[in-house]
Amino acid sequence: MKNVFLPQTRLIQPLRWGWYWGLLGVVLVGCRGTVTSLTPEPTPAIPTTEMPDTAPSAAAIRAIVAQPVWVQPAQGEEVAAQVGTALQYEDTVRTEDPALVEVGLGTLVFRLGGNASLTLRPNQQLQMAAGQMLTWLEGQPPGPVTIQTPVGIAGIRGTTVFVNIAEDPQDPVEFFTWEGEVTFQPTGATDVVLIRDGEQLLVSPGEVDVAELQRRVRRFGSEEFRQRLETSPIMNGFDQPLPTLPQIEAVGETLETGR
Repeated sequence: MKNVFLPQTRLIQPLRWGWYWGLLGVVLVGCRGTVTSLTPEPTPAIPTTEMPDTAPSAAAIRAIVAQPVWVQPAQGEEVAAQVGTALQYEDTVRTEDPALVEVGLGTLVFRLGGNASLTLRPNQQLQMAAGQMLTWLEGQPPGPVTIQTPVGIAGIRGTTVFVNIAEDPQDPVEFFTWEGEVTFQPTGATDVVLIRDGEQLLVSPGEVDVAELQRRVRRFGSEEFRQRLETSPIMNGFDQPLPTLPQIEAVGETLETGR
């Protein structure tokens, strides 16, 4: 029987190829793992909070003598007001008896009595719907200052003026100039009525005859003027005295002398 010897190369060749493919697989796996480990993980997004735009306040509550005083934002729910409460244009300030509140709007300052409602409008405009208001200027305003009422528009010129809108919408609206001058333009009219210091005008809804209204302007006597000054809660109910009180007292002296 013949010995059969397979060539050594034939035995080694399959082993060599198997070793080669195995080594190649290890290298590939190692490379793949290396590549995977070097690939940066995606950075998770960091949540951001958008801060709402806050417009600078147009006005602020300067003093409250009695509550309740409310602020109705143009958009939002009515909230109780406090000293320092910021106000924006189109906000409405509302009071109930026996409230007294003072608001600063730049150089324009006003006080409201009980059961009043007033809305801040741009360009130094106050839209008054009800109640009593006393307003004055502390410095030179950037433009005309007007008070819109149900019967017309009053323009103030460095003036301390009182406006009273009764609860009954058919009652006349009162304009009283403590000092300075006020112009009043009835709704639907083109001319204005001039109301000087110490003078009062009562305007009923629908009145547009400027000449007739001008004839009805009434100047207070000294005693009537003094009594009103001493008994007015909106004048005297605050801790700080009215800045224009010296000018008002000078008007009272003028009325006494009849000048």
